[in-house]
Amino acid sequence: MMVEIFDAGTASPDESRITIVVSRLKEHEISIERYSRQTSPEKFTHNGVVAGLVSRHGEKILPVTLVNGFAMITGRYPSNDEIRQILDLPQNLIEPKREGCCCIQGCGCMEERV
Repeated sequence: MMVEIFDAGTASPDESRITIVVSRLKEHEISIERYSRQTSPEKFTHNGVVAGLVSRHGEKILPVTLVNGFAMITGRYPSNDEIRQILDLPQNLIEPKREGCCCIQGCGCMEERV
């Protein structure tokens, strides 16, 4: 399974989140790549799916998430849960373990701190 995220490179809270998620997954040798229009413009022009979407819909279609070459999500970044489902990953590869309790009885956060 190969996931590619093509983004416009605009600053947003989701961009920060996706940067962390991609980095964390790459540390575990998960096949996920992220390309920015500013730093990798050739990836946008050489990928027929992304080039076609941008040609038809403009920059507003970005970010685009491809899964095995097919457009899965457009106009937004995938959520952590969507990435986890697409790649069939355990939650702890994306979500860091909590350092403290969330104060909800039975939530399990204290059990995570091993």
